[in-house]
Amino acid sequence: MEILVTTLGKARKDDGGRYNTLNYRFEDGFEFASSFFMQALLEYRKHIQRKPDLVLVLGTASSMWDALLEQTNLDDLDLVETLLQENKAGAVSTTTLERLSSTLSDPFGVKIKCVLIPAGRNNLEQAEILRVIAEQVPEKATVCFDVTHGYRTLPLLELLSIFYLIQTRNATINEIFYGAADMRNDENPPVAPVIRLDFVKDMLEWLTRLPLAEETGRYDQLAAMFAQERPELAEALKQHSVQLRTNQTVSAHKSAVKIVALLDKPFDDPSAELYRPILQRKFNWSRGVDLAEWQILSAKAAVRAGDLLRATILLREARISLALPPDKQTKSKEREQANKNLNKETDADDELLLALRNCLAHADRPKNKQIRDLLQDEQALAKKLNRIADKLYQQRKDS
Repeated sequence: MEILVTTLGKARKDDGGRYNTLNYRFEDGFEFASSFFMQALLEYRKHIQRKPDLVLVLGTASSMWDALLEQTNLDDLDLVETLLQENKAGAVSTTTLERLSSTLSDPFGVKIKCVLIPAGRNNLEQAEILRVIAEQVPEKATVCFDVTHGYRTLPLLELLSIFYLIQTRNATINEIFYGAADMRNDENPPVAPVIRLDFVKDMLEWLTRLPLAEETGRYDQLAAMFAQERPELAEALKQHSVQLRTNQTVSAHKSAVKIVALLDKPFDDPSAELYRPILQRKFNWSRGVDLAEWQILSAKAAVRAGDLLRATILLREARISLALPPDKQTKSKEREQANKNLNKETDADDELLLALRNCLAHADRPKNKQIRDLLQDEQALAKKLNRIADKLYQQRKDS
């Protein structure tokens, strides 16, 4: 289902209580004259053969609903009189809006649903606006927002509702439009440009996906954002994600090096370009010179992400790597022998890592009080792992 969400405000008395009629010009040159940008947007969607299934018109009890009625042939005189009286009192009712919705659907050529929202004066009312929008949007719907009319606070709340709809309705937000009356020119009649705010939508997607990718190691969640412009980068991110989460450090390093090289080229997408330097920093660990360094830097990244089991495993493996020359660190036989040697000649850090790994991986109840205390205090455990990582990194530099 495709839904167009729009808002209805209240024009100033100086303007006769009505919006001025403007020619709205879209990016492809299509123009439509109307006092409601919603009508111009609807005609544009028909023009590009993407008529929505539903237009959801949001407004308060004092919005100028009677002005919408003027777009019809005004046959329902009882509705006209009721709406005028309620509008004058600033108390338009839900029942009246249900009647108005039915009356508007035919002249606009699409199903219209007029819904009351509060003014948004406080947290409760602002939360109610988001709840009302979500209530009207079915699961997996495609939603287009028009943020032109209404209180100036509404566009901010509508942007929040984009987050909310994606999370609670699995919705797809495909477009955000603004009929820029403030930017109208001096033509007669004046022409107002239509601004597309899809950049805002794209930035919101980055704001949600990038932290999730960093916290979980699921860099494949970013792949879809590059699939069209950079399919090779998208595929590399998918491979790296699997390798990272399965501790295939050598393979993860190879894919990370490839990702770093692909990120050297600027993006055409402006939102992706803004985040390119941040992405590059996420893969700085791949600039290490040997397996031991990759494992130590990856462990520190895992600690930052709260993945303490993975950090513990990486640090234990780094100790094995440090016991070998760089050219032998990826050899399975040499690693196996180095591990046996470490098991014979353990130190406090090695015993701690082994005990932590066993407890975290197998849900064992630790006999050692220090381990029990660390497992009850996440901050203390993270601090301890970071200390071991720093110590191992210094050991690698010294050698």
